[in-house]
Amino acid sequence: MPVVNILFWAFFASYIVHILDETLLNGGFVRWIAENFWPTYHMRMFFWFNAAFILAIAFSNILFDSFGGHWVILPLIFVGGFVTHVLTVHLYWTIRLNTYSPGLVTSLLYAVIFYLLAKYGVGGRLISSKDFAIGTAVGAATLGLFLTIGPTVLFPKLMRRQ
Repeated sequence: MPVVNILFWAFFASYIVHILDETLLNGGFVRWIAENFWPTYHMRMFFWFNAAFILAIAFSNILFDSFGGHWVILPLIFVGGFVTHVLTVHLYWTIRLNTYSPGLVTSLLYAVIFYLLAKYGVGGRLISSKDFAIGTAVGAATLGLFLTIGPTVLFPKLMRRQ
């Protein structure tokens, strides 16, 4: 199995570990979000959100494993989006609120995988720089933005209007 495929499945595994971190540390991500941004956020929402992402990440990895080529963009969207999420939610709000954002430590695994994909995927000419840039940019602009403003600004505001 090529190194790029292994790194994408390592990203999948790191997401599972990240969910455990968000569930167990500092009272959990659900409590942290509810106390700081979105009072009506609850464990069922957390469960279904993460279940959907587990399936989507696995499906994108399977598509790339099966077809290769430009299908690399799909798993890169997830990596780029979650690396953005590390910076804009976990790191930023840990500093801003001066309290640990559950998920911060394990989300750093995403940054490591992103680095390895750039160094060995792009640097080793296993991923074209164009595909890497497209996947990263789309991931940061869509998924990263959604994961940044969704739970901290957008969803709390929408729930208050109801």
